[in-house]
Amino acid sequence: MLSAQRLPIRIHSHMLSKTPARARYSAALLLSVGAIATGCASSSHEPSIGTQREVARQFAQAIFRGQTAAAVGLLEQPPDPALVWLTKRASRPWHASHASVRLPGRRAGHSWVFGYAGTRAHRDGSFEQVRGDIVVAVAASPRRAGVESFALPHPTVRFGTHHDSVLLPSNR
Repeated sequence: MLSAQRLPIRIHSHMLSKTPARARYSAALLLSVGAIATGCASSSHEPSIGTQREVARQFAQAIFRGQTAAAVGLLEQPPDPALVWLTKRASRPWHASHASVRLPGRRAGHSWVFGYAGTRAHRDGSFEQVRGDIVVAVAASPRRAGVESFALPHPTVRFGTHHDSVLLPSNR
C-alpha cells in the first residue's frame, strides 16, 4: 500500500507581494479547504487488528465448512478472478464433510495462521484424514478488511479405508 508523505507548502513573502489580494484570499481558502479535506480523509481508520483477525477466522471457517459463497464474500474488493477460483477449489472438498479450525489463530506479520483437522470420506469407503495450517493474508484498507491471499502449506494427509480398521487390529 502506498502512503503519501506530507510536505509543508512554503509561501514566501515575495510571492504574496506580487499576487493580487483577491487571488491571495482564494489561495488561502483553497489551502484551508484542502487541509480540512485531507484531515477528514486521514481520520478514516483502518480496521483494527481484532477486525482483521475476525475476517481471517471467518474465511478459514468458511473454507473448511465448504461455504464457498461466504469465503468469496470475504475477499478483498474487487476480487481477483484467480483468487476466487482458488477459493472455490479449496472449499469444494469440504462441502460434504467439514474440518475443525483451531482457534485462536496466531499472527505472522500481515497474515493469520490457523490450524485445521478433518476427515474427507469418499463413496467407495475410503477416507482422507487431513491436518495442517491455513495462512490467511488480510489487507487492511480504510473501507474494510478483506482477504488478499491464502495458502495451505504442507498438509498432512493420511489415507485409509474401512477395511483397514477391520482387518488390521494393530492400528487401533
